[in-house]
Amino acid sequence: MATNSKKPLTIFLWNANGICQHLNELQIVLNEKKIEIALISETHLVKSSTLKIHGYDIIRADHPDGTAHGGAALIISNQIEHSPLPPLRSCNIQSASTTLKINSVPISIASCYFPPGISFPTPELIIFLQSLSNSYILGADFNAKHQTWSRSTNTRGRALYNLITQKHLKVLSSPSPTYWPSHANRHPDTIDFFITNLPNRFTANTTNLNDPASDHTPVLLHIGAQPLMKPNRPTITPGFTNWNKFRDILSKKTILNIKLKSPSNIDSAINKLTYDIQVAAKDSSPLRPSNNPSPNLTPELRKLLADKRRARSIWQRTHYPEDKSRYNMLSNKLKSLLKIHKNNSYKNYLQNLSLKNGSLWRKTKSILRLKEITPPLQRPNNTLAVTDSEKADALANVLSTVFIPHTISPPPLHLQMVTESLLSPLPMALPAKPTSPAEIRGIIKKLANGKSPGHDLITNKIIKNLPAKAIIHLTHIYNATLRLSYFPTTWKSSIIVTILKPGKPPENPSSYRPISLLPVLGKVLEKILLKRVTAIANEKKNLPNFQFGFRANHSTTHQLHRVADTISTALETKKYCAGVFLDVAKAFDTVWHDGLLFKLKTLFPAPYYLLLKSYLDNRTFKVRHNLQHSKQFRIAAGVPQGSDIAPFLYIIYTSDLPTSEKTTIGTYADDTALLSTADDHITASLQLQSHIDTLSQWFTKWKIKVNESKSSFVTFALRPLNCPPISMNNTIIPHSNEVKYLGLIFDRRLTWSSHLKDKRKKLNSRLHLLRPLLRSNLALPLKLILYKTLLQPLWVYGVVIWGSAKQSNKRTIQAFQNICCRIITGAPWYISNNAINSDLRICSVNETATIYYKRFHAKLQSNSNQLIRDLATPALPGNPTRRLKRNCHCKATRCP
Repeated sequence: MATNSKKPLTIFLWNANGICQHLNELQIVLNEKKIEIALISETHLVKSSTLKIHGYDIIRADHPDGTAHGGAALIISNQIEHSPLPPLRSCNIQSASTTLKINSVPISIASCYFPPGISFPTPELIIFLQSLSNSYILGADFNAKHQTWSRSTNTRGRALYNLITQKHLKVLSSPSPTYWPSHANRHPDTIDFFITNLPNRFTANTTNLNDPASDHTPVLLHIGAQPLMKPNRPTITPGFTNWNKFRDILSKKTILNIKLKSPSNIDSAINKLTYDIQVAAKDSSPLRPSNNPSPNLTPELRKLLADKRRARSIWQRTHYPEDKSRYNMLSNKLKSLLKIHKNNSYKNYLQNLSLKNGSLWRKTKSILRLKEITPPLQRPNNTLAVTDSEKADALANVLSTVFIPHTISPPPLHLQMVTESLLSPLPMALPAKPTSPAEIRGIIKKLANGKSPGHDLITNKIIKNLPAKAIIHLTHIYNATLRLSYFPTTWKSSIIVTILKPGKPPENPSSYRPISLLPVLGKVLEKILLKRVTAIANEKKNLPNFQFGFRANHSTTHQLHRVADTISTALETKKYCAGVFLDVAKAFDTVWHDGLLFKLKTLFPAPYYLLLKSYLDNRTFKVRHNLQHSKQFRIAAGVPQGSDIAPFLYIIYTSDLPTSEKTTIGTYADDTALLSTADDHITASLQLQSHIDTLSQWFTKWKIKVNESKSSFVTFALRPLNCPPISMNNTIIPHSNEVKYLGLIFDRRLTWSSHLKDKRKKLNSRLHLLRPLLRSNLALPLKLILYKTLLQPLWVYGVVIWGSAKQSNKRTIQAFQNICCRIITGAPWYISNNAINSDLRICSVNETATIYYKRFHAKLQSNSNQLIRDLATPALPGNPTRRLKRNCHCKATRCP
């Protein structure tokens, strides 16, 4: 919604008495009246309710008992710069509030509801007002009467009036009543109004509206001032880009004959190239005027809307029953026609969705990605970070304490060895292999569109449209960095965005996972370097076979297959399989740089070692929250998540992880599984404990911390006994009957029951969001594509492993697929599921498991990793005699 900064700020106050039933009318009023802020009381929303209005952010405070009554909501234009405050959810007050700047003055605006039937909650209101800014506007249904603003006075009104007088507040009430009771013995009165302490220089006046309809009349507050608007998201391509013009401009600006003999020369060349790309992109992307269409109402609807307003005015003036009946008739008719109009408009919109222009995927993205407003973050001193800049600083302060090595003291002799190695001279070596324009074009061609840019705002799409002259210039720069073993400083500065970890409290800054956004030109150099160092590591066979993370032709499914094979063999041979699944604390963020450099120095020739050392040195970051940035911090440890070469460096760092002949170890990046199989439960634990003790010493040497309390210990067996406890660093690892590893839930007897139940819950949640699309008049082929791309992949993952589950456990997934097919086709009850699946050419769960495993198995024998090739054997490891009736996950190709 576009906001005209020349008009007064308009605040809308209304008791909706259930917002969902009036949502269509509310949207019309918000658009027609150009309302920037709407304060709604009695929303009647519950936790599962979804409230979305295009062009607005919504802050809610539902009733604390979780039932559909009471509640408040603040609806604010998403173009206004604002900072949500913690919602107040008590039985006496429900309040949603935010802080914004009006004419550069910080002002809090709150939408409140004060339920009737109890004493006015003066102490709670005083505490709440203290949590707001020095200046504030509070709009509410107070359910309190006083002759200052109402026809009469009651006890609640006296309590509120005393508070207003004590705090020297102003009352802004409407000229006409706001509450219109339907009972003949009750008189209209004013209980919806504003209290404020705005500075005197702000002019304010109130008016009444007749729309939308409820037993309360909305109130409009006009303030003669303008709020601070959000700046546009920074971009160097604000409009449609003329790529031919972009290439012509950049070709003219690019100079190939420049000096690249020192790091300063490289930095200057990069800065000039970056500036030239930014200028060429801006000059080739003229800004188009925004188009904000008004609501498309038919003449019939507009006439009916005017008639309803007129009928309401007449009834409020006369209070005749026949006028009330006419008003109710018109109001109900308007609601019905608005609903039909909205449904028809939505159907027409869906008919125009297409794969060619990406409109279908934009629609599904808006459905599946519900925007959640980040609440105020709690600082260590218990103060709140409210504004975006404060939140960015709070997150950055936490991350600055994360990007340091763990406070673990390795043995002194080990530290001395590492120090001496780093200080020792490097041997002579050939220079790094140079790159070529063809190699750079090949890397750029594979870059994915839509990725977020780094601090230079250069996107992958811009890089894909570089002219040949710029590619040659870039080749010279890359070859200079390889020749001088220097990674440019500007490409080591990252912008960090944070993502809330599932199930973590959103008000805690440590609950967010950092993702680094790096300049794409630097990431291309990383890919060039990664290709060379990976070849050296493979040649020296330094990458352990049990590490499947971030390696070509290795996947989570391969590692899951190994783990499932080991457990299945133990179950078939009546043995115990003890498993420990370790949780490494902040694995990527706390890598000890000196320890990593020690290992890199022993593995790579001097030019590559120095280049990797330059890559790790003097890295910096800023945190971005919305459009605000924190101050800059240095990174003292870790490899940046979001970098192309970071996973490889972590794998090198953990490549010498100790192994044991009596246990099976499998890792995928930092996800580590240890399995020990034995005839009795005591031996299985002893073998595992011995390996854990060795690992504990190794973790101490390299400053790696394991969260013992978050790790899991599971006994896989058909017998009821549990293996004796396993401890690490004198802390017992918790025992459980199931564990989630690489996205699959392994239960004690490997029945996959827990995994499939959990998967069905997630499928149901996503289907709930997509059901309107699947039931719509969208073309059948598009509905099938939606199912196969947005729903089927959720349950297909790992099907080559859990496809061995018994039919009663898999039935929940098959039933879900049948439900989806019926929704897609709209088939009546008498048509069988098999007939629907056959017509849609959708395979059953069993058929899908067989097809996927055959496809998966066909590629095992050609893999370079011996552990993966071993999975292609015609039976389980050790070729045990099949004893159990259960199916093996490899039944599609090998087990009878």
